[in-house]
Amino acid sequence: MKKGIYTSLLLATLSFGGVTVISNHTQPAPVEAKSVLKKTFKVGKTATYKGVSLKVNSFQYVEPGEYDSVDEGKHFIVANVTIKNKSRKSYDYNPYDFKLNVNGNNTDLDAYPDAVDNLLEAGTLDKGGSVTGNLAGEIKIGAPNPKLKMSVSYLDNSKNITFASK
Repeated sequence: MKKGIYTSLLLATLSFGGVTVISNHTQPAPVEAKSVLKKTFKVGKTATYKGVSLKVNSFQYVEPGEYDSVDEGKHFIVANVTIKNKSRKSYDYNPYDFKLNVNGNNTDLDAYPDAVDNLLEAGTLDKGGSVTGNLAGEIKIGAPNPKLKMSVSYLDNSKNITFASK
């Protein structure tokens, strides 16, 4: 009988005593969705807004080929991007969601240079899906500080994720 009482007391002590675990591992603070829209990201960094991640892998300038049609004094700028859908639902993307911004002027990335493969086309990413492709547009030779903007709202063109080319 005493053995049963001692066993019960031991179990009660272990059950109610609790265990305290101290961890030195800290997780990065989540970035507020609105702050992503106010920040300009660098090439190679990832921006995430409402479960969709965008990464600009590289920017490069491409001279027009023999059969390319480009305005005088311009060449092509090509952005290689990766879009990942980390949200719980499918995500529709389109090259027209992206704009090339030079000195506040936003233009479409709708060029098709002969020397550039894997141009991004419209599509739908399932949950967990990703796509990598190129976006190409014309840019004035020597244009300062071009940026890539991705619109994240069909109803509000002022909501963009922005990447600097340098």
